[in-house]
Amino acid sequence: MKTRIFLIAITAVVLLSCGQKASKNASNPDATVKEIGESLVDMKSYYLEYKTMMSVDGIKSTSTAKHWFDLKNDKFVTETITETDMMGQVTKNRNLTISTDKGVYSIDLDNKTGIKMSNDDYEDDPINNIKSEDNETFRRLIESEGGKILGNEDFMGKSCILIELMSEGSKSKMWYYKGIPLKIEAQSYKMEATKFEEGVSIPDSKFDIPGGVTITEGPSM
Repeated sequence: MKTRIFLIAITAVVLLSCGQKASKNASNPDATVKEIGESLVDMKSYYLEYKTMMSVDGIKSTSTAKHWFDLKNDKFVTETITETDMMGQVTKNRNLTISTDKGVYSIDLDNKTGIKMSNDDYEDDPINNIKSEDNETFRRLIESEGGKILGNEDFMGKSCILIELMSEGSKSKMWYYKGIPLKIEAQSYKMEATKFEEGVSIPDSKFDIPGGVTITEGPSM
């Protein structure tokens, strides 16, 4: 349920070919999913940093993620560093994901190995379910999942739609800006954007595979 709502942000990728202007109602919970997606597309590109903290059953995890999204050319890069403390044993992992028209690359920067998946392997992505709800309002979509709109609240200087969800008796809150979750708070999980820039310039080199990394072809899904 949370995954499907989280994917609202990615509707912008589906809408890239529509050529429509951005809606001015991106902070209106009664705007349609399509209107919110169009507002995201209008940014052309953005850079976003997250800090995520999770604690469950004695396991603590902290991660930082950097995202570069080129919406105009339908490609993105994500760099993630995760530190996990499992009963005093600390591990650290660095990962990189690159998605272009050549495919999707999942890379372990510590082991310098990666897997390439074909874009065709993602034809059945759940984003297709979101696309079918383009004309549904954000409010009705949230309510259909058992959530509710709490109103608008500023975060990082952005007017966000604040929603509340209940799952298995646990309550969570999410702050959405143009379909992008800038903040998520749950009982054992917290994700918060620490930097957000719209309309950034992303060099082509950012989408290159790092030197020394061995890439293998992934199995067909």
